Amino acid sequence: MSKPIKTLTLITLSHLVNDWYSLLIPPAIPILKFAYHLSYIQSGVLVSTPYIVSAILQTYIAYLAEKKAKRVLALKLGFLILSLSFILFYFSNSFLLMVLAALLIGVGLSIYHPQGMGLLANVFKNQKGMALGVNGIGGAIGFFLAPVSMGYLLSKFGLKAFLIVAIPGFLMVAILMLCKQEEKPLDIVLKHVFSKELLIVGFVAMISPFFSRGISAFLPAYFYNKGQNILDANLMASVMLLAGIIAQPIGGKLSDKFGRKEVIFASYTLMAVFLILFLFFPNLILLFLLGFATSVSIPVRHALAAEVGGKSMNANIAVSYTMVMVGASIAPILIGFLIDNLGFNIAFGINSIIAISGALLLFFVKPKQQNLTISSN
Repeated sequence: MSKPIKTLTLITLSHLVNDWYSLLIPPAIPILKFAYHLSYIQSGVLVSTPYIVSAILQTYIAYLAEKKAKRVLALKLGFLILSLSFILFYFSNSFLLMVLAALLIGVGLSIYHPQGMGLLANVFKNQKGMALGVNGIGGAIGFFLAPVSMGYLLSKFGLKAFLIVAIPGFLMVAILMLCKQEEKPLDIVLKHVFSKELLIVGFVAMISPFFSRGISAFLPAYFYNKGQNILDANLMASVMLLAGIIAQPIGGKLSDKFGRKEVIFASYTLMAVFLILFLFFPNLILLFLLGFATSVSIPVRHALAAEVGGKSMNANIAVSYTMVMVGASIAPILIGFLIDNLGFNIAFGINSIIAISGALLLFFVKPKQQNLTISSN
């Protein structure tokens, strides 16, 4: 196996495991809620906390890793922290201790995306689109596997599932020892990373994860509430995430042909349409189409960020992904509060307004020449 292909394989596998970890708490909400007498807003706090921490730390960690040429070391530390955090989550016997464990999960999740993409961009200088597209598929598979695997583990082992899921992180630390990628320090100043245009794109990027996390965080609970067992509820919820495996490469290709803003606008509009249809006519076909519409813009939002930002691709993506994590962190708390007070349908339905607002916000993004390649997730 050639060195570039080995690097692509390792980083894509890292993406799969990282994004798998990011969605392991939502499948457990029905059991956690029963075991610890949690409200939906408390459940939302557990889901949101890792994203809040990641939003705070993401850009600064990317800046340090790039400036000091320590991307691979950062990746190893990220997976080590994730594994230890889920072990701590299992031993937490109160809501406050679970929040503490969720804080540490957020530290682990704040590391992968800018580092992984930066390593691939350096190795595949003339084939960035191909490499980052394959990398995005890895992340989508991780999203899909999270509710399926966690639902199975919860049905067989109960909350001991949180101990079992620590194993892949330890394995990734060992596997990443095989990555001997050369890195060069980059002379950048943190304050120069931010720009008005990049921040607007960041707000656009924030809409999709707000929408998707606001729904996916509570989909297992939604189906569980309708009488499904914990495994079936998570299997049904995974249908929304399955669509991302094919949606991301399609979205990137379409944006090369028709434009970044155009694809994101269509994505956000269809998100609202399919969500409304699903709430009136709940079925797995509409749920898949909803997931497709939501996932198709994932690589496009980061490509747009790379095009409007400065010379550091890592830092541009980190700023965009920081806003992604802000959206992902706000949604579960807000939607959990709305479910407690208004029920699932109204809480989910408000997301359609959010999606349309994001589509309209695109009109404030100045068009840029699309001379950079597609990133993913």
